[in-house]
Amino acid sequence: MTTLEGTNKKHDFSKFRLQVTRNLARAPITESAYLRWGYRNGKRVSNDDFTLEEINAIIRSGELEAYRELSNFYYRTNGDYRNNIDFLASLPLYDTVVIPVLTSGKGSHAQIIKDFERACIFIEKLDIPNTFNYITKEWLKIGVYNGILREDGENVVIQDLPLEFCRTRFKDFNNLPILEFNLHYFERIHDEELREEAVESFPEVVKKAWRDYENAKKLIDPWIMIPAKSGGICFTFINDQAPLLIASIPQLKNIEDAISREEKRDENELYKLLIQQMPIDDGELVFPLEEAAEMHAAVAAMLSGTDTVDVLTTFGDTDLESLQDTSAAAQSNDRIKKYRDNAYDFLGRSSLLFNADGSSTLAYTIKKDEALMISYLNVYETWIKFHLNSKFSRPGLTFDFEILPTTVFNRQDIQQNYFRAAQYGYSKMFAGVVMGIKQ
Repeated sequence: MTTLEGTNKKHDFSKFRLQVTRNLARAPITESAYLRWGYRNGKRVSNDDFTLEEINAIIRSGELEAYRELSNFYYRTNGDYRNNIDFLASLPLYDTVVIPVLTSGKGSHAQIIKDFERACIFIEKLDIPNTFNYITKEWLKIGVYNGILREDGENVVIQDLPLEFCRTRFKDFNNLPILEFNLHYFERIHDEELREEAVESFPEVVKKAWRDYENAKKLIDPWIMIPAKSGGICFTFINDQAPLLIASIPQLKNIEDAISREEKRDENELYKLLIQQMPIDDGELVFPLEEAAEMHAAVAAMLSGTDTVDVLTTFGDTDLESLQDTSAAAQSNDRIKKYRDNAYDFLGRSSLLFNADGSSTLAYTIKKDEALMISYLNVYETWIKFHLNSKFSRPGLTFDFEILPTTVFNRQDIQQNYFRAAQYGYSKMFAGVVMGIKQ
């Protein structure tokens, strides 16, 4: 239970998976819903906004489930948070090169060419620019991506898996995280035909474990390991599975609160108070109270169609006052800018990316983001290289694989570097791929 001191709200994130599982079990999956059964984003138990106290308590708690719930909520509701995640995921162009590594004197030339073509077809069918752009968004948003690789002849597709039924704790000898899947997932599908179809879409290791469970009706350990060679996919940094930008959310909440306060200030600037002061002669009322009341009612009726003016009748001169200090309006934009600058400092990039004004520091910020995304591309390279060699290598032929560090900002510079390298005898393939030519 996440304790939220000083608030009346409590969010029991430790029971979040159990609640989701129970909710799903009560409602059998229909055929239309089955089209989306491969992945289900976690939904909040409450639709209320998070308070700043709740956000700080969640971040201090260190609970991954709470982190992911908070990150998902802000991705759906906060434009700055969503823009930063989408920007980072879309920054790389995901240009790829399959590199055959030949051993002299081994393997026939014709077979090597054939296997190399098959490897290139595998990469093309993966549709890396679109597939891994989406995967990167999920990884940035929740700190992990879980899925399985499905193959049908030359066709391949990566199928999402629901987060609440997945985990990872170990790595294999290829430095790839090992996906673990909970078989209780299939119990939520009440329709037997749909459940059978779902089971058949999983790797053989999962199908065998489920058949054993159906026969024995006893499940000692529902968690089944799906290694990469069996199609399991888990992209994460084992030592830190928290969403990348989670620590910036309190500052984004400060922006939201600041804008809300400024909206109230702006609203107050519209309100006027008409002070109607009745005259006094030597301490005596000039108008009887009954007449003063009638004059008040008359003025109030005259201004009844104006929502931003109220009438106050007193004794003396008449004046029109604003409820908002005029000097506060001049400070409003400065206050919001201060909060926004602080938030983008925590996000780790410049707000000029989305509202550029020609600052010379923007280029440095982009280079920093490009360097950050290299670590994600390296993980993808390791996974794809493993599958290329496990499927298509043979005596005399292995494969290397690279996702080039090209982005929408540095493409021209990298292209020129590859062209200069080609003039000195290096491969022209890299220059061609950077130009957008498929291998």
